[in-house]
Amino acid sequence: MIIGIGTDLLQMGRLRAAYERTQGRLAKRILGDEEYLVFQQRLGRNYKRGMAYLATRFAAKEAFSKAIGLGMHMPMSWRSLQTLNEPSGKPYTKYSGALLQFMEDKQWHAHVTVTDEQEMVMAFVVVSYGTPIVTTFDPQNYLG
Repeated sequence: MIIGIGTDLLQMGRLRAAYERTQGRLAKRILGDEEYLVFQQRLGRNYKRGMAYLATRFAAKEAFSKAIGLGMHMPMSWRSLQTLNEPSGKPYTKYSGALLQFMEDKQWHAHVTVTDEQEMVMAFVVVSYGTPIVTTFDPQNYLG
């Protein structure tokens, strides 16, 4: 059962300006530990890709906060939600602290996607109730 849907559209230039104005502190404030490590790696290789990563994670947090219907209020906080990637590249959510307990108590699961193009990023989140939807596709199960 779908509990909520959230989306966020962000102009990368706005986030890049805030990042530069805060001399990078913005990333530490909004990214979880694992996200921050990935951000540093991407930023070190390519500034633009690093900024795209930061922007998509910001947008995912905003979209998630809308999907759970609380906005950016406890138990939701910037660092309590991380959007990470499976080896295939598929994004998934990881919770910590009070948000982890909140999601477990309610038996809610989030499904997230993010995209970036030129100067825009977008995130889309669906929160569902009950048994998580199996999202691993094994083509061997569908070959005749």
